[in-house]
Amino acid sequence: MKSQIIETETSVNDTFSKIQQAVDLSDYKIKSIEVNKSLVAEGGRSFSWLILAVLVVLVFPGIVYYFTRQRSSVTVTILEGSDKNCKVSINSIGRSGNYVMNDIANKISKGTLSHHIDDERVD
Repeated sequence: MKSQIIETETSVNDTFSKIQQAVDLSDYKIKSIEVNKSLVAEGGRSFSWLILAVLVVLVFPGIVYYFTRQRSSVTVTILEGSDKNCKVSINSIGRSGNYVMNDIANKISKGTLSHHIDDERVD
């Protein structure tokens, strides 16, 4: 960030007119103006194309990969039931969904089983 203070030998009107001309010749857009008092103009962003290209190459594929992957899930539906038995449908998506499906299947077919800490539930 830089700044300057300049003393001129021209009137406020002439000085402000020259400032406006200089801004108009640049590719900046005037955002706010208070005649003969202040002017705010904005241009493009200050960045390096090389750094941007490297970040896009390194980060963007990871973001795309993450958001295009389907979430792991389990869907359980009890199809038929009575007082003594029922039919259960279990569907899973993803590796951790398969672990959960297997846990559910083990619990409902063999009773309660303890949960193993060494499960490799990554996703």
